Amino acid sequence: MEQFKKVNRLYLSTGYHKILIVILLFIYIYWGDSLVLGQSPAADSVLFMQQIKTLVEQKNYATAHILLEEYIEQNGMKLQVTALMIQNGLTHYYRQENYDLFLLKDDINTGKKVRIGRLRYPQRILENLIEQNPNYAYAFKLLGDYYNIQLKDLSNFEFAKATEIKKLEEKIFHYYSQADQLGFQNSYIYRWLGDYYSNTNQTDIAEKYYKKNLSKSTPDPISLYRLAEINYQKKLYTQAYNHALESTKFFMSEDIYLKYDALRLAANSLRELGEFDRFQEMINECIQLIPELQDAYLDLILYYRSPLIVEKVETLFAEMFMKNPFELEGYRSFEDYVIANNAYTLADTLFNTMLLKYENWDEVLANIYWSKGNLAFQQNLTKDSSRFWEISRNYMRRYLPENHRLIKQVGEIAQKK
Repeated sequence: MEQFKKVNRLYLSTGYHKILIVILLFIYIYWGDSLVLGQSPAADSVLFMQQIKTLVEQKNYATAHILLEEYIEQNGMKLQVTALMIQNGLTHYYRQENYDLFLLKDDINTGKKVRIGRLRYPQRILENLIEQNPNYAYAFKLLGDYYNIQLKDLSNFEFAKATEIKKLEEKIFHYYSQADQLGFQNSYIYRWLGDYYSNTNQTDIAEKYYKKNLSKSTPDPISLYRLAEINYQKKLYTQAYNHALESTKFFMSEDIYLKYDALRLAANSLRELGEFDRFQEMINECIQLIPELQDAYLDLILYYRSPLIVEKVETLFAEMFMKNPFELEGYRSFEDYVIANNAYTLADTLFNTMLLKYENWDEVLANIYWSKGNLAFQQNLTKDSSRFWEISRNYMRRYLPENHRLIKQVGEIAQKK
């Protein structure tokens, strides 16, 4: 009776106590009396899994975890239940400690104390599942997910060692490949394996995995975009255009940057095909989609530089810097144009305008003076260039550590000379 009271209190506290059948189900689970519900154990198991699914949909992740954990304590490590517990923990944790402990909590606005669930040693549990069930593909997938969490965390760390990243990538590759070989079908795994093979220059194999994600009624837009990239590299511009444009139809509204990249790739494919009017139309669509990015501006500037249409090029540079004065690629492109066309007066005028507009932005001021130093150096004004570079470094020191690589790069062209 005490077991029932414990589970009853746990479930009632979530605010969903009206579902009487679940309470009765827990009586069955803990008392083992199949006559309570008058159903077979298989039917009860289905109801239990459905209730866990409902709790997860309601974002009651901790309650779901606690019930799964107690079920396992009573009934042993059943494959589906254990896998569901691991999946819930790895997907919905809000904090982890050394990747041995993953903490979950309920998303309930009842004013009551938030319940905390604790997933302990998921790696050990999954390795045990695989040892006992070597053909259970989903366990391999989850162990790949476990290492993928570590890889994503490490990739956000500026000083991460390439060897550590490579080691994790190989672990993920091993487990995702095993899941795939055992017949587990998952669009994320197909895309991840596609990316792995693409990054190791095995584009033919990469294409096979990306294409697996196109057979559904709603294809994976990122896989379509990756195929477009491969086609573009192979100079198959028609296929690149078709795949890139098709991908834009399926991106979600929050995937605006991916849509931007796809539109840009489609536009550049048109340029390579000689469809210059359509290229200009589509690349301007990119600019309108996210005016704060430099890439599409630079594509259009490059187009107008051959043959040179001065007014358009200079207008685009001014517009670009007024929208985004932060990215260094735009400054290097501008310097190249100024030097090639002896347009130093343009540079002075534009930079003076920017110095007024961005007088309180240290990063922008650092970029401007860096570029001014580079242009002065090209005119053999070495004293001016050294002075501008030092001003740039001083601004950088306000927002970067003293030994940052970017500070060391300022004035680098003088050393190369």
